[in-house]
Amino acid sequence: MAEGVQYRRGNLREALLDRAIAVLRERGADALSLRELARDVGVSHAAPARHFADRGQLLDALSVAGFAVLAERIRDAVASDDEPGVRARRAADAYLDFAIGEAKLVEVMFRHEDGRDAEAIGRSATAAFAPIQDLFPHDEEGRAATVFLATLQGIAGLVNCGVVPAESVPGLADDAIARFFAPGADDEQGGGR
Repeated sequence: MAEGVQYRRGNLREALLDRAIAVLRERGADALSLRELARDVGVSHAAPARHFADRGQLLDALSVAGFAVLAERIRDAVASDDEPGVRARRAADAYLDFAIGEAKLVEVMFRHEDGRDAEAIGRSATAAFAPIQDLFPHDEEGRAATVFLATLQGIAGLVNCGVVPAESVPGLADDAIARFFAPGADDEQGGGR
């Protein structure tokens, strides 16, 4: 999602999504309106229907786009080292930076509403979290990876709602990494080393 894409013939979908991200950051998901987005990018109020039949489809597209950005950040973070603990820390940092920095987008990404395109969102989420799953090669059921991811999501959620101060994130991430990747964690968690 390029920042501030202006509409030009052929990129309406991208321009609408980029404007939607800006509105989401400024005012939250409740402020998203296809009619307003159309006005903001300079097209008729009916033009967005070519790409989004309704607001729900827009939210689905934002979710998929958000997971694509998250996937890229996590993949880039873990690609630079082979040591599992270092890769886990980099994945945790990438996830926490995204989940805290893009809290309103993450809220949309994890919404559970009827009528959502669960298949597309699920595929994009699975791709985003694959590098985290790969940190646990002996975790055939995926339980340790799921608990690790839930821990990161919990930390981000607590920061985003103001229960935990943002400055405590590095220490909490250290604690999470130690629980999963310290010597002996392999036996307890089913992965990590």
